[in-house]
Amino acid sequence: MSEAKAKVLEHLKMVPDDITSETEILNRLYMLLRLEHSKERVEVEGTLTDDELAAHFAEKREQTQRSLCN
Repeated sequence: MSEAKAKVLEHLKMVPDDITSETEILNRLYMLLRLEHSKERVEVEGTLTDDELAAHFAEKREQTQRSLCN
């Protein structure tokens, strides 16, 4: 079995048994995989300070406003 399939199966085991909807199971699985990806990224790239994060989103907001004005 590939490593990717093994990871998916391991995350699938984390989904509570009371969730019965296929859509909800897939959503939960997606969230777990994104969380793992985020944790790995933090370990590699580190974290941002509150000021860095605010500056990042301020820049994104300005870009969005500029694109709407054009």
